[in-house]
Amino acid sequence: MSAFTRTLRAGSIAIACCLLPLSSSAIAEESTHLRIAVKKDRYSVDAKKFSFTTRRPSAQIVETAVKPDANFKPQGILFKDWDYKNGVYSINVREGIKFHDGSDFNAKAAIAALKLYDQGKSDFLQIDQTSFEQTGPYSFTFKSEIGSALVIENMTHRGASLFSTAGDRSQNPIGTGPYLLEDYQPKQSITLKQNDNYWGEKPAIEKISYRFIADDQVRLLALKNNEVDVIAEVTPQMMLALPKDGSIVVHQSRPIRYVALLANMHGKAPFDTMQDKRVREAIAYAINRPQLAEILFDGRGEVAKGILPNWMFDLGDDHVDGFAYDPDKAGALLDEAGWVLGENGTRTKDGRPLKLRLVAAYPNVSSVRPMPELLEQMFRSIGIEIDLVQVDDSGVYDDTYLATGEADLYMEFASNNNTDPTYLLYNLFHSKTPWGYQFTAPGKTVDALLEKARAAQSREEIIDYVRKAHRSIVQDELAAIPILMVPNFNLSRPGMEIPMFEHADWIDYGRVTVK
Repeated sequence: MSAFTRTLRAGSIAIACCLLPLSSSAIAEESTHLRIAVKKDRYSVDAKKFSFTTRRPSAQIVETAVKPDANFKPQGILFKDWDYKNGVYSINVREGIKFHDGSDFNAKAAIAALKLYDQGKSDFLQIDQTSFEQTGPYSFTFKSEIGSALVIENMTHRGASLFSTAGDRSQNPIGTGPYLLEDYQPKQSITLKQNDNYWGEKPAIEKISYRFIADDQVRLLALKNNEVDVIAEVTPQMMLALPKDGSIVVHQSRPIRYVALLANMHGKAPFDTMQDKRVREAIAYAINRPQLAEILFDGRGEVAKGILPNWMFDLGDDHVDGFAYDPDKAGALLDEAGWVLGENGTRTKDGRPLKLRLVAAYPNVSSVRPMPELLEQMFRSIGIEIDLVQVDDSGVYDDTYLATGEADLYMEFASNNNTDPTYLLYNLFHSKTPWGYQFTAPGKTVDALLEKARAAQSREEIIDYVRKAHRSIVQDELAAIPILMVPNFNLSRPGMEIPMFEHADWIDYGRVTVK
């Protein structure tokens, strides 16, 4: 998933008129200036949900304490090493690091930065603010409010970046990263310049400009016209529209993002149909996943058995079975549930038509289109009529349909985006979800498994409970009906090498090379 809390985001406008075309030779000469097209400006300067320069696109101005490695385990950046024992975290900060203003990043600065972050996101890291104790110039300790062994894992989210407390971070964010803010035009662009005094290995790219272009086809046209070098947010329709002459190159990670339908488990009439497990199972069997995998994302997606990829956390896929395409079985389940197929092709029960509202999609419908229309046809073939609601604003998705329970099915295109194995499952499927997913939470069994996972004190025990919770959610309860597992994509002009990573916020554009 893309955020700690779901909030109304400001809309973006296409800025194609502001993109000045450059010749191929001019681009070659300016190869140290990388121009990247992204969909929208998602930044917030609200103190309670502050995300300026950290929410996608990540500006690499402010660094996190740790980052995810290839196996999605925490790897130190600002933290040299750490230990967790008897509920206490002992941290050693890397020495020799300075903020952009020349001040030292040390234990005192790290504590101040964590307090600054946690005051707005206490439901996330859940650090006991009274427990900080500086034990040396570059060492300190703290405790979790809830005795969690997963605080360091949660620090791998870009939102947990450690800002300097000096100055106004909404105007001039001061961090320790390889880039400095050069210019920001809200909803238009943000430009970064290389930090010549960076403590680590200096990036190869001297300047990075992100341009916010809301319209998918305008983003693609900007790349075709050499107005940008890279597209960082790629939709299925863009993949379908790619030229076949090699003029645009596709870069991809391992599959990480799931496309799934979340079921309203607790809705009130007329949105109570999904309470019957047989209806949820029928929907799972009615989806022709191999066909969708072939059509969408240039055939690069994979049929999904779950919503967590099997490579992540060494989960494997032997704990979930998945659902085959079996429309006959789907029809039989609906027959058993009392939904009778009528002459008009729609099922009814006690005079009520089997009509389901499907809201597509989070984060926006353009990220999954034309999947909603294809699913609508598949469901119609087994007698289910679909009221398809398509939204391009995640705030509308959240506030109008998700929080109110006024839909039967919710389509989401998202991922587990940090190294906490419980992160996605807890926030979407625990009854006390902080993200407003109360209607999709299965109930006591899943709650208990997720609580045990979060309370466990060893990674092995955590993973064991996560496997059980994952199976319960996607196989036993069908609170989530998986469809596809999709890589993270970038598009570029030829001759570029992008160091792809599964989570888009951790693609290091400063390491892009141009042949």
